Amino acid sequence: MGILNIFKKGKKDAREDELDELKDERFGEFDDGIVGEVEHGGPSGSSVKDEDKDAPVKCSFVMGVLGVKPVPDTGNIAVSGNIKGNVTPNMIIGAVNFGDDDRQAVMTTITGIQVDEQMVDSATDTAVTLILEDAREYDIGIGTVLYTRDMGEDAIHDAYVGALGDAYVKERALRLTVEEMQHLSLTDCAEIWRLNTWYSNHAGKDEEEEVREERKKRLDKLIAAMCEKIIKADEIYYVHDKKTGEAHLFSQTIDKGDGSYICTPPNILIVTRAYRRHYRKLYGNDKLELAVVRNGDDKKGIGNFLAGNFYINGACGAAINVVQTSIAAGMLVKKPDHKGIPVTNIPVTNPDLVRWMLLIGQMDAPVDDKDDSALIFKLYYRFMGMEMTKAKLIIPMKHDGGAAEEAGGEKALEKDMKLGIATMKGKGDRDAVIMYTDWRRLRSEYGREWDGMIHTVGGLIGKFDCAVNPTRFPAAGVYVTGPMYESMVRMAGQEKKDD
Repeated sequence: MGILNIFKKGKKDAREDELDELKDERFGEFDDGIVGEVEHGGPSGSSVKDEDKDAPVKCSFVMGVLGVKPVPDTGNIAVSGNIKGNVTPNMIIGAVNFGDDDRQAVMTTITGIQVDEQMVDSATDTAVTLILEDAREYDIGIGTVLYTRDMGEDAIHDAYVGALGDAYVKERALRLTVEEMQHLSLTDCAEIWRLNTWYSNHAGKDEEEEVREERKKRLDKLIAAMCEKIIKADEIYYVHDKKTGEAHLFSQTIDKGDGSYICTPPNILIVTRAYRRHYRKLYGNDKLELAVVRNGDDKKGIGNFLAGNFYINGACGAAINVVQTSIAAGMLVKKPDHKGIPVTNIPVTNPDLVRWMLLIGQMDAPVDDKDDSALIFKLYYRFMGMEMTKAKLIIPMKHDGGAAEEAGGEKALEKDMKLGIATMKGKGDRDAVIMYTDWRRLRSEYGREWDGMIHTVGGLIGKFDCAVNPTRFPAAGVYVTGPMYESMVRMAGQEKKDD
């Protein structure tokens, strides 16, 4: 006789008093982080006090759910998984979907245990099927974690990740129905992707090519679903750089082994709501912090935020929780299409320049020329210099009269009109012309009474120094002198020769 038939007529037992007692203790609410204490439990690791070491071992376990079936004619369900610890019938336990944005634990009672299709009175560190009383009304599925109240969040998180990996990555090779992908949270999707990357590079590296190709196609569908979840989310979090005032750019510098180095495409880091407290602790320092982006009633806030980071600041994509799960910019927000638009009406942006300016601005000044940081700085500076020679920048400009709008968006200045451009006291005896890479930065410092004039650094550097992007975040800008610009021109010329 199967376990579903044995417990077809499940009923409440004499432990209702215990259930009521635990309800009074607010057993069902979680701390939001990955590490630290669960509100109703102790910290990760042992919760046994020194004076209790010789006491009998109490039932304690954690289990990630791998499968769920309803028990016919009851509100009960049968859940399967691999328990870590010891479980017995009539235990009152918690159940939580760790990856949910607003996760909250619920309580349920174990009314039966089956191991190898046999009913047992207890089970320890093994594969089991548990009957949960009146749990059909709860959102319990693959990845849900069942646990006793002494378990800390590290153990619960590990069980959550393990269940997603065993069920979706190892056993099903990412075979997900449309309904399953819709039900998965953004955190679930990111974890499945991360686990699949590890599996493909390690345990599954010997899979047949046909299997690997099918796995890749399924992963593409999962990533597409993630993109939709990000754009439609109520809010997302990201790592913000306090020095530049922008989203922090994450990039790695790799030694090719032949004396040359390459940089991985710089990405911003998006943090899902479910993991926000952990990352707030991780990046809560004098340089970085976790910031929130809310989508707003029109559901455009997140898309606009991403577009600004991709097509103004030069980020190449967005990583979700970890760098291994990075989505290319164009998959999240399409690049602006300016076909058929007059050149004068196309917004001025310089993402290829801003990218390197921000990466440099994030760094501390190198202490020694032999340090890795000095090498990285030189690499970033070289890329920035080459882009600076090509960039068309905006000079804040004021005039004493009106300007007539003509066809194509161009403005015709009146005869004898006096113009004034924004300058600042430069280094030495030279003045510096103020220039901006885009209108957003210009408008952060200058009001609507200022227009803009497009110019290159090369066209001014003979007479003036150039202050590019001077804002209240000095690290995000760069001051260009004549000798600096000459070195940038040389680097750009060398790059053309190398090509």
